[in-house]
Amino acid sequence: MRHSKLFYIAFSLSTLGLTSCEKDFLERPPLGIVGEDSAYGSLAGLQSLTAGLYNHMRVEDLGFMVGTGYLSMYADEAVPSYTWTTYGPTIPTRSLGWWGYSEVRQVNEFIEKLPTAKVSEPIRARYAAEARFIRAFHYFAMVKRYGGVPLITETQSYQQGNLESLKIPRSTEKQIFDFIDKELQAAIELLPSSYPASEGQNRATKWAALALQSRAMLYAASIASYSTVELNGLVGIPKSDAKSYWEKSRAASEKIIDEGGFSLYQQNPDKAKNFQELFLTADEASNNEGIFVKSYVFPGKGHDFDFYNQPNNFWKDYSSLTNPTLEMVEAFEYIDGTPGKLKVTDADNKPISYSSVEGIFANKDPRLFGTIMTPNTDWAYNGISGKVELRRGIIDNGVKRTSGSINASEVYGSGENRINIVGAAGPLQNSGDATKTGFYLKKYLTQDAAKLGQYGNSVTPYMVFRYGEILLNYAEASMELGLVDDALTATNAIRERAGIAKLQRSQVTLERIRHERRVELAFENHRFWDLKRWRTGTTEINNKQPFSLFPWLMWEEGKSPKDMKYTFEAIATAKNPLTFPAELYYEPIPNNGMPYLIQNVGY
Repeated sequence: MRHSKLFYIAFSLSTLGLTSCEKDFLERPPLGIVGEDSAYGSLAGLQSLTAGLYNHMRVEDLGFMVGTGYLSMYADEAVPSYTWTTYGPTIPTRSLGWWGYSEVRQVNEFIEKLPTAKVSEPIRARYAAEARFIRAFHYFAMVKRYGGVPLITETQSYQQGNLESLKIPRSTEKQIFDFIDKELQAAIELLPSSYPASEGQNRATKWAALALQSRAMLYAASIASYSTVELNGLVGIPKSDAKSYWEKSRAASEKIIDEGGFSLYQQNPDKAKNFQELFLTADEASNNEGIFVKSYVFPGKGHDFDFYNQPNNFWKDYSSLTNPTLEMVEAFEYIDGTPGKLKVTDADNKPISYSSVEGIFANKDPRLFGTIMTPNTDWAYNGISGKVELRRGIIDNGVKRTSGSINASEVYGSGENRINIVGAAGPLQNSGDATKTGFYLKKYLTQDAAKLGQYGNSVTPYMVFRYGEILLNYAEASMELGLVDDALTATNAIRERAGIAKLQRSQVTLERIRHERRVELAFENHRFWDLKRWRTGTTEINNKQPFSLFPWLMWEEGKSPKDMKYTFEAIATAKNPLTFPAELYYEPIPNNGMPYLIQNVGY
């Protein structure tokens, strides 16, 4: 395997009990025992220091939350279920902030002390490359939030009476992106393609550095293409630089595609299950799509994503948090490549009836069913197995019968034809924790009962970089540069794996490539940042009301409910719409003790 794993680790590295191939790197004496300076006296100490640097990377993983929800809820992918979460009216700006200078200082100090390490020069050079990759990662996390930030590459020390020397002004956004590019280029030249098992598999390779370069330069190119330069370049990049950044992103992606040995995961002939398994097996030998993967350890160092996102009829305690929107469901095309809008009503605006609650989703992109739970999805969790039963209520002779709660006593019919009015998994409109949209999230959720049912027990890995993203980066950069054939090839590789019709050359547009990115990378914490870098947040999600899809059982007296038909109702959610004013393209600069830093526009 060529992918690298980034483990969720604590400073007490020796307590995690990892499998043998990771132990040698991660099981190092904690710094509090060894002492920071003495750690440079041995390879083991150096590895412990480096592991600490990895541990402080701002990875937007399965535990990354914004306020009381996930980043998907601040784009057009999902709404939060909980009734005490109003979903708006504005995106919480300071909740997204990350001023990572304590982490930058740790890396700077590590690089400065590395020449004293009692290891060979090639090893020192490699560790320096890892540190520069991590530092580039830190600065990318900040520049995509704030634009230009202070560029600090050496440790700072206060000299009495000279406070001004510590007041480093903001560099321009372009200067920060150029620094990231320079750091990564240096790291790429020195990082190995892979590590022997004895040195651990959880470290940055040249491919991880190229993947970060691919993504960061894509962001820079987008900012240059679609933003306005303000504050003398502290935010925004001149349009004249766009082509150079597109070329750099494309070149980094092309290097991975041509030489990295990665491939799209295709282990299961069932396209929907294959896509679902891609995210559950990211750190396994059978999966060659992950380039840089964050893994978790059970027991002791897991996450809570499963705990918070199970369907309501499988788990009651703070479940059901992420509710995919109807817009997200309809973004998935049909397998023949036609637009994915569901057929809810006919030409006369009358509801279309379906023989089953699943019928409306027939022939949809298989990725939909690997990403989102639709009505009657088979599921199992915490010892419970069955269907994700979704029904808003019953329509009898044109009269809607419904309920504001999921209650087994609220039934309809009699004898063998009795049925709960509302499905065991909802949906509910404005009460309870069940889905408010008619859908639940499936991507990343596991049914491995041995590791579930408790807070912090999930170990589903998170792919920080994967090959699918690299293909989409390559397609976008190629299209922006007018290289249509290359954009087509990369996009169709994604669509072929998905099991949907390939695009013809005449169909390839920048809009189609962006759309492909939306569905392939859904709920992977890309969409929000994509809307920002394309400068489309103000048009695509500002004041937009997300929609739900509610199934209704059409009651027929004397029939078994399983033989009755369903109609569907598309309805606005009870959540407030998001408000995305233009100033939200950048976060406010933190002003705690730093009034000398120029603030971003609008704050």
